[in-house]
Amino acid sequence: MDMVRRLEAAEVLPNVDFIPAHAHLHPEFGSAMEQIAGGYAFYAGPGSPVNHGVGMGLNGPVTHEEFERFEAFYRVRNVPAEIVMSPYADPSLREHTNSRGYKLTEFNSVLCQRLSADMRFPDPPAGVTIRRVEKENSRTWTDILVQGFADLCPLSPELFEGFARLESSVPVFAYIDGNAVGGGNLSIFRQQRLAGLFGAATLPEYRRRGVQTAMTYARLRMAADAGCDLAVVMTTPGSGSQRNAERQGFHVAYTKVVLVREWEGKMAGHP
Repeated sequence: MDMVRRLEAAEVLPNVDFIPAHAHLHPEFGSAMEQIAGGYAFYAGPGSPVNHGVGMGLNGPVTHEEFERFEAFYRVRNVPAEIVMSPYADPSLREHTNSRGYKLTEFNSVLCQRLSADMRFPDPPAGVTIRRVEKENSRTWTDILVQGFADLCPLSPELFEGFARLESSVPVFAYIDGNAVGGGNLSIFRQQRLAGLFGAATLPEYRRRGVQTAMTYARLRMAADAGCDLAVVMTTPGSGSQRNAERQGFHVAYTKVVLVREWEGKMAGHP
């Protein structure tokens, strides 16, 4: 269970950092988080992909009162209650979701690989270079990611803007012949010696040229150099992203499910 909690931390910790940063940058969204049942409930505005509970049930049974508090966190904000549930969560969490009509909407594969300072990674293809994003060009990085994800899952600039500003984040650019064509993010948590690879996208016209692979290896190198001994990435099971991650040294640790409850009637007000 210690390893499972560590792997779940790769999804929890970035959001714990992100929510206060997002609340400062965009107070109009009412971003908030609450620690519940050994995990966290996150909220970053209507429709945000951050809006879910993560890590719940990994430290023992989830009580009725805890689950009521979890649901109230989302219902009062007029958004669905969503849980990203580990297969290692206490069975009580499944009992709560089963009895309250939650629907399974998604599967997430959690992949990991061990890192060490002496690891060697392949060089990028000819013409491809990877560089860290500097503060003065973070807006360009955000724009590229928005464009890169547009045909897959449209995301707002505010999402990437918040993550780019975190101390734990190491955003990177991918260039082809000097032109910025892609970007990705790396979260480094030195105390936990843990790295999470997130949010990598390439502009459509530059795909299939080794950009994603180059960004993955570059971020793994950065993580190893920072003293991390474990890297984590999440993908859709059986997807091209998962196959690429496996070719790059990751292996599937387990698969999580995403469960959602919609509300029949909206509650007025906001905390």
